[in-house]
Amino acid sequence: MRQADSHTSIPTLPSAPSLVAKEHDRRALFAALTFVDKPPRSAAALSGWFEKHLVAPGRMRRPTYVMEGFSMQVALGPAAPEDPDEPELQALVEAARFRVLSSLRALMPPAADDRFLAAAIDDGRVRRAGDGALWEPCPREEDLLSDIVLSLFAADILSYREFHDAYLCVCKTCLRIDFDPSRSGRTGCPEHQPTATVNVMRRSRPPL
Repeated sequence: MRQADSHTSIPTLPSAPSLVAKEHDRRALFAALTFVDKPPRSAAALSGWFEKHLVAPGRMRRPTYVMEGFSMQVALGPAAPEDPDEPELQALVEAARFRVLSSLRALMPPAADDRFLAAAIDDGRVRRAGDGALWEPCPREEDLLSDIVLSLFAADILSYREFHDAYLCVCKTCLRIDFDPSRSGRTGCPEHQPTATVNVMRRSRPPL
């Protein structure tokens, strides 16, 4: 494993995505943060996210549909529904986003549950990169949407585990991701005090 990067390289969201992109080997993290910070609200937006962050870089083939748990498959591309509100897709994206953030929350102390990392390795959604110390995502189009996003986080966490162990914060109240424990503790965010007693199921979108 590489040594932890300086936490100043990835500031608190929502400014993180524009800065993380400057580091070529952190593009997987940039893609994952983009998904959770500004979830795609339409089939066109989700297709665009796939194209930019996964298809164009050669990480996976272009998916024709997405699925999540027990939800119905939602088509992308020409077969996408014409409903402008796309409630089924929005519900699917929210379910995927919540599973991703809950998995990251569980990774933190005291639980330190990293089973999603082992699952990503065992199921072949991440693989060693040429460097040997780095990992890269390689999800498949038939994977659950949450597993695809988790593969992006898993690749960066496996490559920079010390960084995430030291700086990753996920708010108990809204599940917002933060990379500055000095401002939020490990259980809060700048808007929610880390000492507050809350239920992890309560959540809201992060401020944009």
